[in-house]
Amino acid sequence: MIPIEGRTAEVLDEATKINVTVTTPPFLISPMEVTQAEFESVTGYNPSHHKGARLPVENVTWWEAIRYSNLRSIREGLEPVYDLTNGSWDRSKNGYRLPTNAEWTLALGALPDAAKMTAFANLGSSDTKDAGALLESVKTRGTRNAGSLQPTANGLYDMIGNVWEWVYDYANPTSAVYSAASPSGPGTGVARMVRGGSFASTTSRWARGYRSSIEPDRKSRFTGFRVARNQPAPAAKPGRPAWLSEVLTPPAEIGNSTGKLSALVPEGDRLDTWNENRAELRKKWNGILGSMNLTPPAPAVRVVETFEEPAYSGRLMYLQVEPDYWEKILVMTPHTRVSKPLPVVIVPYYDVDTPAGKDLGGRLFTPLGTRSYAHLAVQQGYIAVAIRWFGESYGEHYAEAVANLKLRHPNVTGLGKWVWDSQRLLDYIYTLPEADHSRIGIIGHSLGGKMALYAGAMDDRITAVVSSEPGIGLSFSNYEDYWYLGEKTRSLPAGTDHHELLAMIAPRPFLLIGGDDSDNAKSWYYINAAKAVYSLLGKPDQIAYLNHHSGHSPTPDSIYKAMEWLKRSFMKEE
Repeated sequence: MIPIEGRTAEVLDEATKINVTVTTPPFLISPMEVTQAEFESVTGYNPSHHKGARLPVENVTWWEAIRYSNLRSIREGLEPVYDLTNGSWDRSKNGYRLPTNAEWTLALGALPDAAKMTAFANLGSSDTKDAGALLESVKTRGTRNAGSLQPTANGLYDMIGNVWEWVYDYANPTSAVYSAASPSGPGTGVARMVRGGSFASTTSRWARGYRSSIEPDRKSRFTGFRVARNQPAPAAKPGRPAWLSEVLTPPAEIGNSTGKLSALVPEGDRLDTWNENRAELRKKWNGILGSMNLTPPAPAVRVVETFEEPAYSGRLMYLQVEPDYWEKILVMTPHTRVSKPLPVVIVPYYDVDTPAGKDLGGRLFTPLGTRSYAHLAVQQGYIAVAIRWFGESYGEHYAEAVANLKLRHPNVTGLGKWVWDSQRLLDYIYTLPEADHSRIGIIGHSLGGKMALYAGAMDDRITAVVSSEPGIGLSFSNYEDYWYLGEKTRSLPAGTDHHELLAMIAPRPFLLIGGDDSDNAKSWYYINAAKAVYSLLGKPDQIAYLNHHSGHSPTPDSIYKAMEWLKRSFMKEE
């Protein structure tokens, strides 16, 4: 995205030139028109007449353009801008949107003179008399790959020619100015404005500034769009996000109570005593999970498939987790041009397909949505690593997978097997020079939430944890099933529960997300109990609980905040 500084510009056509100021807020605009590959990766379809991954998407309505903007915002952890029922927009939101006419004009800047226009613009001819020649040109020419010609002075490609571009404003034939500051056109209307012309547009005096309009539900092979965003505020120093106070404070009926959970920090406990207590807890939980009685193999992978997506490069691989067994992983590396190593986000789930939002041939697949954590993480510029749960791979189904586990490793629980696999994954991540080993987060939902909790508690190489609807208490979910802890839940030492795992994660950042299904108000008891340890370690605000009260599935807002939590966790003082 290209930043455009707010300043005064002439935004109306040559009949009436009136200065307005685009300042509230400053904005970013895409250097290129949205391509067919980008559109299809977000929406799942490609409506274009001229087919080609790098060609601009066209044959889209204004409504499809704003729907794409909302979907892309959700995918990247941003706030959706548009109300899709009526097309209105909340200009305070930070998600993707269409530029206004004023913004588009400001971004265009000064064009080269007509003699040099062909280097910058894919346009038609000046001949407005020969319809046959025009038709032949349309049939034989068409759009060019986005960004294939020279950029404007502002670094933008194809602002003139290639395809017309939808902007937000209703058509404004009277040239009336509705606001002198960041105008967005009339409040009502029928047609929506398009700017810039297409590959068929004339270069004659009839071009009229490449400013026109069509009805918002019309499709045309000549019209596409580019996206804009409000310019984000300067990166904050490590500290509280604005919403953090609401997830640090339990409801009044809970207060600071820990319910019936055993105390983790006896009164007067000191830091050195806690370190001893932590070591004892780690030993206790290692015993609960069970030992594989194996020497960890050296990190090794087998590449199955590599592929390119608009935002990342994907490597589908098998990771050696036992001397004779390999587990599926997907490494997604963003197309981010940086010289320093990148943070890593591990995403455990049933299979790698749903975290990636991409069908990769696994047993389970959910299209892009709020469970596509790996795809969201790579959009943030992180290396995302999805890993499959052993229950989907160690046998034909869950029962067979657990049977094979018990035949091979009689003393290991299902969660113990997962912790072993997660540690082998961390061994591999530590071999990647592009990975920042000091910033490795893990995030998961439901089954994945349990996996994130246990992996974070049992390995200090994980530096931040987000767990969505795991059932933070042993009695909150189905931990007695044999693919988790099984019969071990019936013989646990008195006082054993997951507040101990949270304490072992301290002082590393931990965010619990609940929805009043597996996790509810009682989950605060566990947060409160662990916060005593976080406070002892001087980090009371590093553990929090966000309850969206919307059921088991995560909401877009909760995932946006989860990504913000990870971003905060990864921040370093320069």
